[in-house]
Amino acid sequence: MRTIEAILKLVCSFLNENNVNYVIVGGFAVLFYGNPRTTMDIDFVIQLADEDIPMLIKFLQENGFYADEYDMRTALKEKSHCTVEDKETMFRLDIKGVYGEMDERVLRNKRRIELYDTAVYIALAEDTIANKLLFGRERDVEDALGIYVRQHDALNMEYLESICKKIGVYDALGDLRKRYEKYERR
Repeated sequence: MRTIEAILKLVCSFLNENNVNYVIVGGFAVLFYGNPRTTMDIDFVIQLADEDIPMLIKFLQENGFYADEYDMRTALKEKSHCTVEDKETMFRLDIKGVYGEMDERVLRNKRRIELYDTAVYIALAEDTIANKLLFGRERDVEDALGIYVRQHDALNMEYLESICKKIGVYDALGDLRKRYEKYERR
């Protein structure tokens, strides 16, 4: 049975080889920055030309995924996401396009890392924190706090503050800081 790591390596290698601009966001980014959690999916923001959709679908189908061209085209057109499942494990790829300033920023600022002997592009810790605060569900806020705690000394606070102000979650960042201070005093 293949692992989520093997799936990540397979898909990112294909995207890299075909010069598809992408960034990993969500739970996998949270895990990378040291916040332990479970996830059954890898979330991608992807800049995919319409004519490249068949190539991606063919690759996914040939590599054991339930993937449908119509579903992907519809999701990208409707500015939502397309879920692609691995037939063997039921791990998922959640693929969305670049739909606005937030997605453009995350894609532009992506970080290249080597993971499982593969170049992988992942959202910055600061962008992940800001986006998690924007989504605002309890799990998202806990994810943001986990990254903030584990990456605190490495964070670009000026950048994080400016993004949080821009997207309207500066007060939530303040609350996160207070929780961090309580955590540090323990």
